[in-house]
Amino acid sequence: MPKIAGVNLLGALLGGVAIYFVGFIWYGILFTEPWMQSNGMFYGDEAKTTLQWLTADGLQTVDNSGQPEPMVLLWGFVISIVLSLGLGWLIQKSGAKTHTGAIVLAVGVGVLVGLPLMAYDPVYTPFGTLTGLLVDGGHVLVSFVAGAAVLSFFD
Repeated sequence: MPKIAGVNLLGALLGGVAIYFVGFIWYGILFTEPWMQSNGMFYGDEAKTTLQWLTADGLQTVDNSGQPEPMVLLWGFVISIVLSLGLGWLIQKSGAKTHTGAIVLAVGVGVLVGLPLMAYDPVYTPFGTLTGLLVDGGHVLVSFVAGAAVLSFFD
């Protein structure tokens, strides 16, 4: 299988799928309401077809039948693949040879890089909350572990 920067491309793609799937479960099923509330987002109607959120310009409203736009989903997947490539590169550079080694590395990167990046929002913006940090930070950790676990099956 071809490699880029020493990372197996099939492994990076499947790792990206795992990261994306974790995001779907995390934000789409498990923590939808707490995440939306922590980001000032809410549905404007009972059918959940109108999404509203607070911005610096006031209340914004989008009528999207409760579905995310296709480009949002596409860019989310691209981000997942880039994260997977980055994790694969770190795993390869660290010399982690086992599943456990790859997962430990992912936890370390999540705690030392991912969580601090997520903490900027609650520290610097009036809209950031501890709940949002917990939801987003948890997502970073779980998705990094899932991606690393998949990547660890590829050389």
